[in-house]
Amino acid sequence: MPNIKSAKKRVLVSDKKRLENKMVRSQMNTAVKKFNAAIAENNVELAESLLPKTSSMIDNAAVKGVIHKNAANHKKAQIGKALHQLKQGIIVVKADAKTLKQAEQRAAAARKAAEEEALKQERSAARKAKEEAAAAKKAPAKAPAKKASAKKTADEAAAPKTKKSSSKAKEEATAENGAASATEETPAKPKRTTKKAPASVEDVKPE
Repeated sequence: MPNIKSAKKRVLVSDKKRLENKMVRSQMNTAVKKFNAAIAENNVELAESLLPKTSSMIDNAAVKGVIHKNAANHKKAQIGKALHQLKQGIIVVKADAKTLKQAEQRAAAARKAAEEEALKQERSAARKAKEEAAAAKKAPAKAPAKKASAKKTADEAAAPKTKKSSSKAKEEATAENGAASATEETPAKPKRTTKKAPASVEDVKPE
């Protein structure tokens, strides 16, 4: 460890700058790897969208002194040439093992997602067909039930009228029977006579 104050400060400053340079270099390398992966997958649209960002990262590293400006120009020429050759149908970029593995994993995930989606659509179609068949089977059975219910409703609507008419007839018959019994039970009133009652003994004159 340094003993002088300025030397101690220099150690701290150099460590700080080393971390900053490491971050800038890592960002540049990540951008270049993403661009190379797009080239390896023959994805022209993705490569075109990543080209400006990758060039910007390379220029930033050159401005901050992380890499030489000639190295930056060389890297930019490489990625531009790779994109041009991809558009022409030529792939010359040699991706590292990690990039190839990631590309294979993405392709496998895409295939798996497509298979799952197709299976899901098949299941939904089969379920829909099954539901339609069940509905078609239930439809004829419901029609007679509706007719029977309609007939029952008509009978119920007609039933109160019949009941009412029968009860009315019953009441009329009861009234007639009551009138007949009343005429039979009431005794006949005696007829009034116009004859005068016989006079008393006192009123009768002796002859």
